[in-house]
Amino acid sequence: MPPRYDEAPELAPHNYPEVHHPPAVPEVAAYGQVPPVTPVKLEEATNPSTISSTINPSYASPETQSASPYYHDYQSGYGPIAPSEQGRAPRRIMGCTVLVFILSVIIALLSAAVIGLAAGTGVEASRANDAESRLAAISASGVSPTTVTVTAPTSTPSDFSNIDNGCSTNSAEVTGKTYASSFFNRPVFTMYCNSDAPNNPLSSLFVGNFNDCMDACASYTFYIPSDFSSNSTSNNATCAGVSYIPAWTNRTFAVEGNAPGNCYLKPGPQNRTALNNPNIGGSAVHAAILNTDT
Repeated sequence: MPPRYDEAPELAPHNYPEVHHPPAVPEVAAYGQVPPVTPVKLEEATNPSTISSTINPSYASPETQSASPYYHDYQSGYGPIAPSEQGRAPRRIMGCTVLVFILSVIIALLSAAVIGLAAGTGVEASRANDAESRLAAISASGVSPTTVTVTAPTSTPSDFSNIDNGCSTNSAEVTGKTYASSFFNRPVFTMYCNSDAPNNPLSSLFVGNFNDCMDACASYTFYIPSDFSSNSTSNNATCAGVSYIPAWTNRTFAVEGNAPGNCYLKPGPQNRTALNNPNIGGSAVHAAILNTDT
């Protein structure tokens, strides 16, 4: 029987990588010329298992990495990295991290406060030194501080002529003249200089001048009967005259005389023959009586 070729023994496959032999003598390029670079071509291996064993573990597939002796799970010690944090840069403000920026702001504020405190202390110290220098200069010159003496006005008749309608300077001419109030049914009063209206006062108050005192009398007569209609004394609560003391318009004189006012509202009856001579320690008193004839 003739031999058959398909019965011959099969050749064992060679899976060894081919060896590239570099040239024995390095090639030298001429001056100014770049030697050509011969790219190295990876030969395809016929056995896939050889490729997975020779390839770099870092570029292999996950299944191959876990089987490789060079593989190490670096996430096992710190846990898996969240997808949102992979490749995320830390937040920065003006080129600094958030912590560094906050610390810088705090340091700047503290520095500004220290500088302001130092400046304020310096200014106050300078003022104190200036004051001490001025005081020393005054003491050295022997000049005593200026003393201002306030003299209370004297109770001469001329001092009050502008508030008592001239009774202090020309009582004879003023006595008998009338004053018509502009308020409260416009009552009319007759003035008598250097006289005091009789009867105990209904009320006392401080006014600016003789005319204000007569207006106060008119106001009392206008309001009291209507405001106190149920009072049994309201029928007699009518101001019929006034006594005005111009000296007590001055606060100092009023305090010295324990005066409750400079205008005293007097009830009726009032008439000229019933007027009294002033008796209040020498101060002038002027009276006015309500005219009942009009």
